[in-house]
Amino acid sequence: MAVTSTAPAGVFAALRVRDYRIYWSTGLVSNIGSAMQGVALDWFVLTLTHSGTALGWVVGLQFAPVLMFGLWGGVMADRYDRRTLLLWTQALYAVQALLLTVMVLFGHAALWLLYVLSFALGCVFTVENPARLSFVTELVGRALIPKAAGLNILSLNAARLIGPAIAGVLIGAIGTGWVFALNALSFTVVLAGLLAIRPRARQTVGPSRPPWTGAGAEGLRYVAARPELVGVFTVFGLAATFAVNFPTTLTLFAGRVFDVGSRGLGFMNTALAVGTVAGTVVATRGVTPRVRTVVVGALLFGGFEALAALMPTYPAFLALLLPTGFTLMTLNTAVSAFVQSEVSDAMRGRVMSVYTVISMGGSPVGGPVIGWISQHAGVRWGLAVGAMTAVVSAVAVALWLTRGSPARRLARDAPSRRNAELPPQQGLLAAPSDERDRTPASEPSTGGARQD
Repeated sequence: MAVTSTAPAGVFAALRVRDYRIYWSTGLVSNIGSAMQGVALDWFVLTLTHSGTALGWVVGLQFAPVLMFGLWGGVMADRYDRRTLLLWTQALYAVQALLLTVMVLFGHAALWLLYVLSFALGCVFTVENPARLSFVTELVGRALIPKAAGLNILSLNAARLIGPAIAGVLIGAIGTGWVFALNALSFTVVLAGLLAIRPRARQTVGPSRPPWTGAGAEGLRYVAARPELVGVFTVFGLAATFAVNFPTTLTLFAGRVFDVGSRGLGFMNTALAVGTVAGTVVATRGVTPRVRTVVVGALLFGGFEALAALMPTYPAFLALLLPTGFTLMTLNTAVSAFVQSEVSDAMRGRVMSVYTVISMGGSPVGGPVIGWISQHAGVRWGLAVGAMTAVVSAVAVALWLTRGSPARRLARDAPSRRNAELPPQQGLLAAPSDERDRTPASEPSTGGARQD
């Protein structure tokens, strides 16, 4: 497919591409259903167990497979047709939601079964997420990656704005079981959208496919050879592991600190989503993603989250969730656009699987840890500890980027990684250049690989 060399202006420029427009709009419906299910499941577990630790385990188990098998999900995204992978994974998401529906409506929702289904959901996500992120590039081309990355996050956060508010009302009106049923129904919409997208022939076939053995580690080596990606992944990974545990912390704030019930929890998620939508729109309007934006975003996000933990009243807490969500999405959008812009086409699925592991694979650690702190030291401490982790990691990486390291100097000066010396003003805190060489000696030949 033809790809323009320059990106059209405007936040919604990627929606001019017909197939991406179908994919984005149908995905929004499914995202709303998933956001509804997330709130319903968190509330159901809390009312079933009255345990912050159990809630943390349910959230953490959804991402345990990302930590365990995440790199192989990226290998699958590079080996097989991504549209086909997405059709299968969306169908499996629907099956998981149907099983939750049956279990809750017929009174068989034991905690261990919820643990099993949460883990199964994570297994599907391990394949679906790198395939989805790579598939978007196929639809829009490299020039529109920053716009499409922002729109993807906008879809997720618009869903988090709408879904929790609907779920907060429906949980009390019809019960959590029927909320799960509505989510299962929403997946039929995204399946229809994927079937409406015109299939594209894979150019990467036969021997040029990445091998199973060692292919996942190749993605790690690719990232390790680029100090810019190491710094971005370090900040974002620690923040995502310990500071982004809102399913646990917001549910506990609603039930134990402010006693506002499921409706109040829905308003909390809505307030956070309002901030995230605004942050995504603003971040997407940026011309070029920068490492500096990631560092500053993490500092601001951690600072606002720490302030939210100190708020004595429910209205004040809601108010602080707005800038918390705004700065979180400034961070998230900058990371996603930067990573996708810096990755070669032949390695895209594997590097995006590393991105998935970094951004979500820490939840099996962070979720239970924050849940345990909230259970034993107080909910406010759980939120504050996560916030300070984001701040400290941002400061540490900023110092490393500013002072430099032998590895960074070697990477900068090595002739195999640069065809020409960077001008003095282009350091790791400057905007990335599309002209930068993206093919280190460790990367396999891209001959025969698909050009997105």
